Amino acid sequence: MAAIRKSGGVVTYYWQGKIADPREESFAEALGQRRFRTIETAASEEVSVGWVTPKDPTGDSFTAEDIDGGIGTWLRMRIDKKSLPMKWLQIYRDAAEKERGKKLSARERRELKDDLTERLLPRTLPAVNLVDALLFHDRRTVFLFSTSKNVREAFTKLFFETFTVPLDRADPLRCALLAKLGDEADAALERLEPVRWPRGEGKPTLAARPRPVARPEPLEVEAAEVEAAEVGDGGGSVGSTEAAPWEDQE
Repeated sequence: MAAIRKSGGVVTYYWQGKIADPREESFAEALGQRRFRTIETAASEEVSVGWVTPKDPTGDSFTAEDIDGGIGTWLRMRIDKKSLPMKWLQIYRDAAEKERGKKLSARERRELKDDLTERLLPRTLPAVNLVDALLFHDRRTVFLFSTSKNVREAFTKLFFETFTVPLDRADPLRCALLAKLGDEADAALERLEPVRWPRGEGKPTLAARPRPVARPEPLEVEAAEVEAAEVGDGGGSVGSTEAAPWEDQE
């Protein structure tokens, strides 16, 4: 039985506006309009992104029971990517160069890749990636169980195409406002100004900034102490005419 991933990173998103209630048929119908489309037999390199359900990874059916995640609505996105395996391309290229006894030109390498793509891609299965998310309709919140940039971009794009509502990534201010801390606290939060972290373009990070060097404080010597040292008879003392141990001796 399918299960939500229990490890890894989570990205929180919020939305403003209205979308269909997951308990209504219109919600499942919206997912079905953007369901996953297979590219198993495709003869070209491409990517397919769409909704599926935990019970049906093909994307052929959507029901309210299939997306019921208990505490929230269980969304599942499927990303299939079909591309020519680079190891296969390298094997055929090495064989062709060995047979000819010389390196292939750029045009010959391009023609070889086009020929392999036409012959091998229809028989190559795409790489499959299933990404889960939990949607909380009453809080207008979505937890995406992936921190990959490509996955985040694909998910936010698919969500917008499905519900015509953009997703906003959570930040400290948004989280505090949604926590319902009270009118006085919300008003104070609204008056806050954003703080730019020292990681902007052209600015050194905290790790790159040189640390201050600790320097000893200048020693304050009383005049009486200096005079006493000058009349003293110790070797190497202040005012002594004898050479120091580190100085050259003739």
